Amino acid sequence: MPDANDHYNSFKEGISRARLIRRDLRETLTEYEPQKVRGLNKAYIETIKEVIRQGEFYLDKGEDFGLGLKIAITIENYKAFLSTLK
Repeated sequence: MPDANDHYNSFKEGISRARLIRRDLRETLTEYEPQKVRGLNKAYIETIKEVIRQGEFYLDKGEDFGLGLKIAITIENYKAFLSTLK
């Protein structure tokens, strides 16, 4: 059973992946590679959903209040972003 530290590491890894996907999106030209852009957008959204999930798991199991507060803020920001897409 994963502990809070495992969820935190998955949370951090997801944020790093999301950052790399955003960088790829900035560098990809939409009009020349629409299929790639659609794939990157889908990967970005799925990554954000996983970051939210892992962050919520951490909040359920974690003991560190300060870190939990930072994670909660990040989760809320990502949820707000996702709510603008639907």
